[in-house]
Formats: sequence, structure tokens, C-alpha cells
Amino acid sequence: MASSKNSRKSHKKSVPKKTRDLNEVDISKHYLVPKHEKIDEQEKQELLRNYNIKLSDLPRIKISDPAIRKLEVKPGDVIKIIRDSPTAGESIYYRVVIED
Repeated sequence: MASSKNSRKSHKKSVPKKTRDLNEVDISKHYLVPKHEKIDEQEKQELLRNYNIKLSDLPRIKISDPAIRKLEVKPGDVIKIIRDSPTAGESIYYRVVIED
């Protein structure tokens, strides 16, 4: 005699997939994403002068990076990234925006 377990049909549950457009999600609100801000032209020139560097000497960040998507940046703009630091309190990094 067959067990009643074997006679049952398996029913797979269908879980609806939630798809979100990346433009809907503001990742800057996530606690692991450091603050990103675009600096103005005067601040940019001051940065380059103070550190005696050229724009090409800065680390790069792609214009498509989700962290800067809402900042309305263009290639050549400089982004100031402020990260929490357990030793220094906060640390500041600068990146130049580039095309993909």
C-alpha cells in the first residue's frame, strides 16, 4: 500500500519578484555608504594648489557610480567623500569623475 505522502502532488510556491529600477533606490541613505558631495570650482582649485597636484593625479570615480548618480556631476568634477574612521573620527577622500 502506497503511503499517502507519495500520493501528494508537490506544489511549488511562486514568489513574485520585486524588480526596482536603480533610479528608485537612493543608496546614499544606506548606513554603509559614506557621504559623497560635489565640490565647487574654487574648492577644486584650492585642493589642487594645496596638494600641488593635477586633476589627473586624483583617484577616479565613474560617472555611473550609484553613490554619485543624484549629484548631477560631469566628467572633471571632483567628489569629496567623507568616511567615518574609528581612529581619526572621519577621513576625507577626493575623486575625479570620469566617463565609463
